[in-house]
Amino acid sequence: MINKKDAAKKPQSPINTSLKPICLAMVTVLSFSATAQADEEKIIEEVVSYGTYSGSLARAMDIKQGSDNVVDAISAEDIGKFPSSNVAEALQLVPGVQIARDRGEGLGVSVRGLGPNFQTTQLNGRNIAINENVENSGQNGRQFRYDVLPSDLIAGLEVVKSPSASMEEGAIGGQVNIKTFKPLDLGNSASATAQVSHSDLSDSMDPRLSGIYSWVNENEDFGLLVSAAYSDREIRQDRVFTFNWIQGALNAATGETADLNQAFAPQRNRPTLERQDRNRQSLAAALQWQSSDNHEMNIDLLWSQFNVAFDEIGIDIELGGEVQNPVVVGDSLLAGKALGTNLQLSRESSESEHANLTLAMNNTWTWDDWRVSTDISLSNADSETVAPIRRTRIRLTDQAVDFDYSAGFEQAPSFSFPVDISDSSNFPGRRIEYRTIDVSDSDNALKLDIEHTLSGVISSVEFGVNIRQREREYNRRDIRVSDGIDGVFFSDDYFENFPVSDFASNVSGNYPSEWAVPKESAYFSDFFASSLLEQPLTAGDKRNSYVVEENVYAGYVQSNIESTAGLPVFGNIGLRMVRTEQNPSGTSVIDDSPQAVAFENAYNELLPSANINFELSDEVILRTAFAKVMTRPSLPDLRPGLTFSTDAPTASGGNPLLNPYQALQYDLSLEWYFDQDAYVSAGLFYKDITTFISKQAQMLDVNGTDVILSAPFNTGKGDITGLEIAYQQVFSSLPAPFNGLGVQANYTYVDSQVEVTQDDVLVAQPIAGLSENSSNFVVFYEYEDFGARIGYNWRDAFLVSNGVGTVADQYQDAFGTLDMNVTYTLSNSISLSVEAVNLTDESIKTYFDDKQRGGRIDHYGKRVALGVNVKF
Repeated sequence: MINKKDAAKKPQSPINTSLKPICLAMVTVLSFSATAQADEEKIIEEVVSYGTYSGSLARAMDIKQGSDNVVDAISAEDIGKFPSSNVAEALQLVPGVQIARDRGEGLGVSVRGLGPNFQTTQLNGRNIAINENVENSGQNGRQFRYDVLPSDLIAGLEVVKSPSASMEEGAIGGQVNIKTFKPLDLGNSASATAQVSHSDLSDSMDPRLSGIYSWVNENEDFGLLVSAAYSDREIRQDRVFTFNWIQGALNAATGETADLNQAFAPQRNRPTLERQDRNRQSLAAALQWQSSDNHEMNIDLLWSQFNVAFDEIGIDIELGGEVQNPVVVGDSLLAGKALGTNLQLSRESSESEHANLTLAMNNTWTWDDWRVSTDISLSNADSETVAPIRRTRIRLTDQAVDFDYSAGFEQAPSFSFPVDISDSSNFPGRRIEYRTIDVSDSDNALKLDIEHTLSGVISSVEFGVNIRQREREYNRRDIRVSDGIDGVFFSDDYFENFPVSDFASNVSGNYPSEWAVPKESAYFSDFFASSLLEQPLTAGDKRNSYVVEENVYAGYVQSNIESTAGLPVFGNIGLRMVRTEQNPSGTSVIDDSPQAVAFENAYNELLPSANINFELSDEVILRTAFAKVMTRPSLPDLRPGLTFSTDAPTASGGNPLLNPYQALQYDLSLEWYFDQDAYVSAGLFYKDITTFISKQAQMLDVNGTDVILSAPFNTGKGDITGLEIAYQQVFSSLPAPFNGLGVQANYTYVDSQVEVTQDDVLVAQPIAGLSENSSNFVVFYEYEDFGARIGYNWRDAFLVSNGVGTVADQYQDAFGTLDMNVTYTLSNSISLSVEAVNLTDESIKTYFDDKQRGGRIDHYGKRVALGVNVKF
């Protein structure tokens, strides 16, 4: 029978609070009030004692085996030696977890078929504020950005797939708990890591530094810890980018016999050179004080600042008008000459800053059979364009352009132009655009947990309450200037040379490799007056800005079960009661007049859960779990205004009266721990989605332009069925030197369908972002001072987005990446490492319904890093 007192326990779920100066003062006064979560922190003590990859797997296996819930874990190899330089990249090693990539880096995670908005991410068991995407005006809402958090400061991760009543609600997919180091676990120690990496496309040498210092007193009951990380990285991505394929978008020219009304035609292609300079600085601190045998206090601080300087150079090929010599295969228009095509030179730049500050204090008291913990946590995330998004548009209209997509989605389409697109004298001006975005997200919370230990099958009873306050404020301003620009031909002083000589060299075909590049500084210096910033906000500015306030009140009761009589059993049964109050406010444009609007919406949920586990033998555990789960609507979906895109004839509006996604989920799994450092597991899961949110579409006339408006509504139902298989083993019984060989592998199959609205009718489609099949395979070898591992991570094709109206659905093709890591220990205090990411130089590719209809090809190259780690 597993000793539950020593085994890893499920993560607690304290609540967060926003960082206001007055709250900081409050927390200082209330420093005696918080939750220590001693059980979790004992886990970290064992993590850092291993110092090898196989040791980190053993610790993660212990967490999985000892948990009441269905949990998978990742642990640090040693101080400052997390298994991956990117937290999201490491998470893809967990069965049932897939990641979303942004310019080659893991950005968000999907668990069991549901996208990043369906997960909750916590820091040491507490919710944290979320930084928003401001580089391109897209909004992710509740999706945590893993790129703002350095892995250097991370001790471990847990992915909880079956919740219990004591856990924070909000995840239909899963809950990711990020753990940082604690001083009493590390003792007196220090370490530093220096790394330099090279990306072959950006051709840069990028530094990365981190360090950690831990101090404890002689009695080992008081400790302080400080850690810091710094990195600077240049990123380049070459992008082949077709925006949409639209049915009936192009017509056959006079004299042509083909009927194109039912044919899907490419809308717009944009060859795009994207470059970024990413700078990240982070600081973490922890204080622990065990004042007596029955009291412990913890204080945790995490600060991170992530700056991104962005520069995008593109040329829009806006296919339009009638088509000569059309080539139609099936229902796809693959080639022809589009007579009314616009060619637009495009330059876009910005500088954004993402700051995140989280402070938490907790205390735990134990008296005989009682355990009482209180927690106060404060978290604030700010994302803003410290330098505005500046767009320069130079456009030549009504050109006859030959296009050919017949090579399929894996190759770039071919284009032939009637003019030299690298000659700036061929292009007259259109306009410049100026946009600022400022987003503030706060998460405020208090929590009280009480546990009473009993004797018998019910080993203890837990109950508690928490109050959580969340606020998202989104402000956006747009200014367009066309006076003195529209229709004007500019001299060479307003242009610069194309900055690279090998753009899109990984694809074949007659695809643009360079074109005229607007010099943004010249246009904005001559045509953008500072007085424009003093003008009042427009109706559009007000419409695009909004505030969402959210208050959550929750209480729970939970019985923990442990019995050795007959068939040993352990687990929990509980009920969580939650009330959510949401107050979205903003501006709606009614009869061309902006009017301030505010809404109130509230809903109550009862969320039962049960995790019952049977120990069939000392090595075999059968797990069963049931829960009702919910995910609140994405915050941008609650906004009351309308957002109009200047780049495509689409607009989106929110719905401030949305109710949450809801689902009933069931788990059945079998785990066999057949050796000290080996196990194999298989699990089935089913999610019955009783309430889903999808967008309904309608056509609007906006200033003489037909615009497809989509807005979210509570609509249909759905379900997700899946299988997870995992295996890991260190072959320690083999004779030396083969006893350091090990394998880690997992496979996930997920089948899903959900009802979404198309043409005012509910139809069943796969859930966006979900691959039916995904797998990871890692082989590692450790012997004396040498260690190496190579891993292949793969997922098959998945739906990216549902098409609206006559727009085709977009899919991403199967994608796999091969990564490698080698370490060598020079001494007890110094080790060297080599890391390579995307060794096979893969690109991410998409298509629209049919693989003949090419979509996007994102090429970011491979990256190699050299590092040294020193312990003191």
